[in-house]
Amino acid sequence: MNWIIVAISGAFFQNLRSTLQKKLNQKVSTIASTYVRFAFALPFGTILFFLYFQDLNVIPQILSQKKFIFNVLLGSIFQIIFTFVLLYLFRFANFVVGTSLSKTEVIQVAIFEYLIIGDKLNKFGITGIIVSTIGVIILSIKDLSLFLKNLFSKTTLIGLSAGLFLGLSVVYFRAAALTLENFSNNFEKAIATLFFGLVIQTTLVTIYLIIFEKSQFKKLYENKYECLTAGLAGFLATLSWFYAFTLIQSSFVRAIGQIELLFSYVSSKYMFKEKVKITEILGIIIFVVGVLILLLNKS
Repeated sequence: MNWIIVAISGAFFQNLRSTLQKKLNQKVSTIASTYVRFAFALPFGTILFFLYFQDLNVIPQILSQKKFIFNVLLGSIFQIIFTFVLLYLFRFANFVVGTSLSKTEVIQVAIFEYLIIGDKLNKFGITGIIVSTIGVIILSIKDLSLFLKNLFSKTTLIGLSAGLFLGLSVVYFRAAALTLENFSNNFEKAIATLFFGLVIQTTLVTIYLIIFEKSQFKKLYENKYECLTAGLAGFLATLSWFYAFTLIQSSFVRAIGQIELLFSYVSSKYMFKEKVKITEILGIIIFVVGVLILLLNKS
């Protein structure tokens, strides 16, 4: 199925973007690193939008759709918060664990889709959620006794918060794309949602940096090529996700997207030379099994 290929592509480019952002996070502030994801992806999104539509009249047509604007605004804000929280999380956990804890968003997407859009899961889907949750817990354990004593530690709560905001952003972006009218195909909906989302996100974070962290612009310029590469990876990842969201329920897309865990494992072991424990590998395996159950036994 096409959406599976698109979802895997999204996972690959997302891991690449996260890897590049982790390196940038050592040179610039967390907010500035968050900014890179949006501002340096916007040029690519703008080029694609205008090359594809070649008609400025499409902009007022989109802006006149209030449901779309409401949903894309919320999705944009939640994604900004998620990106900031995830990058902040990298300061506490190694690359694999930091990425994996945020993956509770698969569980939360399923819940939010039911509450916001009305999509339901059967008993097998619920089983997949439980299994994947167990995998995340095992993955986060470094010392069992300390884990039990500090179940609600700072790292755990930050990871769960990252999943919360990513889950909300995914559902609202999907809702935004699906509410677009007068578009002949799903790819057009994905392009429009991507472009307007990036415009909103870049504008909001730019205003913040100008007011509170103006000095970061110089640092971003000094690392402009790394920023541009991360922006391109982020653009390709988001385009893939948005297109897949228009094809099928987003919880299924994100479930398949958990292959990113394998990509992040490779990044952690070979690029950042981080030690990965057997329990972390076991957690990854259980987590992947859980999301596969969720996917293969969808309603």
